[in-house]
Amino acid sequence: MPERRQTRNSRRGEAVPSGSGCDWGATLCRLQPPLMRGAPDHALAALLAEAKVVNLRRPKEILRQGEDADCMYLILKGRVEVTFIDVNGNRVLAHSAVPGEVLGEVEQFSGRTCAATCTAQHDSTLMIFDAAMILRHLSADILLRNLAAIFHERLTRDNRQHTVAMFYTAEDRVRIHLLSMSTPDMPDVQISQTELAGFAGCSRQTVNRVLSQLRAEGIVDMGRGAIRVLDRTRLEQASVTGEQIFLDEPPASPRAGDHP
Repeated sequence: MPERRQTRNSRRGEAVPSGSGCDWGATLCRLQPPLMRGAPDHALAALLAEAKVVNLRRPKEILRQGEDADCMYLILKGRVEVTFIDVNGNRVLAHSAVPGEVLGEVEQFSGRTCAATCTAQHDSTLMIFDAAMILRHLSADILLRNLAAIFHERLTRDNRQHTVAMFYTAEDRVRIHLLSMSTPDMPDVQISQTELAGFAGCSRQTVNRVLSQLRAEGIVDMGRGAIRVLDRTRLEQASVTGEQIFLDEPPASPRAGDHP
């Protein structure tokens, strides 16, 4: 057991304290993390003061499948890749977590071992705390409601991923994942073409062909390890089938007698 703890600590050993010049309190207020939604400002400030904020300068494994989670991680900046190994030894890229998301909270509260491996990507900033800390600063009713909302969002995401995998072409899956990983306010997707191919379940060559076409049409731009969505509306309408892509429920069609 001591050896396992030493291994986990060594995985965090290269983390460096985040610069004191950063106003992480303002970042928390801006992100509105789902786990902390509804908590008063003084509670967030107290939790932040007790927690540890670190910046990882290069990719670093923070949670490992099958091992205990010593703490949970809130992403303040950057991205965390979530993967798991199936019973046949295949590595599956399951999710790309973005600022505001928390990892390890299920394992912390349930006492279960990690269901997946989480690897923080280059230049990610994480807020590290445990279940005891958050229980000191958030009321049980707020925490329960927020955990239920997080689980509901993950169920919805899983349902969407099953639908995408079953009913969309490889080209459309690439577009759908670009839409799901970006927002109008955060158009940049920090992901390589190989990683995007893993999410879309297709070859890297297919991803390269689709991205090249989208860039030629002015819908996306590409840099090293990053893709910027320039025109979300056209990306939604770029379906091979000619149908508009909706990540959630499509807007309701006006009914007879409705007024604009």
